[in-house]
Amino acid sequence: MNLLRAHIRQCLLLLALLFAAAASAAEPVRWADLGVDEKRVLAPHADTWERLDALTQEKLLRGARRWLVLSPEQRAASATRFAEWQSLPPQRRDEIRRRYQAFRDLPPEKRHELKRVFERFRFLPPQERAQLRRRFDAMTPEERRGFLTGLHATERAERARQVMNHIPEPERAATRAMFESLSPEQRVSLRAHMLALRPRERDGLRRRVLAMSASERESFLATPAGEPIRPRERP
Repeated sequence: MNLLRAHIRQCLLLLALLFAAAASAAEPVRWADLGVDEKRVLAPHADTWERLDALTQEKLLRGARRWLVLSPEQRAASATRFAEWQSLPPQRRDEIRRRYQAFRDLPPEKRHELKRVFERFRFLPPQERAQLRRRFDAMTPEERRGFLTGLHATERAERARQVMNHIPEPERAATRAMFESLSPEQRVSLRAHMLALRPRERDGLRRRVLAMSASERESFLATPAGEPIRPRERP
């Protein structure tokens, strides 16, 4: 029982670390005002509860409420994760705290980018993951943003390379030059027009767009996807 309480106390402290929100204006909570289940989970703090500041009480109470809604399996997994956390050297734990806080401070779109990168990271061979992790850990925040930007550029270049592999060699340079001359909005429009066709019809559309003048191309890409291409007017 004492071991279980120790695990609960450790997990509460970790949850307080990871999920705490600013609550500087919170009022202290009396032990007598806590619910029965909350008192049961927070029992390791019963003797010192009244001496804790309001912010610490709020953090622990939030962690207790999270713990109460976990299933037995989730509680066991949480205790295992915390045991692994405790086994880390203090320097490594401090580094993880800093990285987590830096992640929380990022704009939502940057957090989304990092999550996408993490999904790719999960499927790399272990040796490549370790090498990439070491490189990423050594970067400054600015270098990490540059790294992510470069990674997405590499992904786009790889997709473009795969597309070019399906284009006859003599037409690749002209197709690449045409595509690079388009604005981002026009590229999105061209992609939509392509996707509106059957796969076997897309190369024909590419050739027709390639043969257009700049003004004809601009006019065509301003039309909704799926509309037929108007024949070129003869002088």
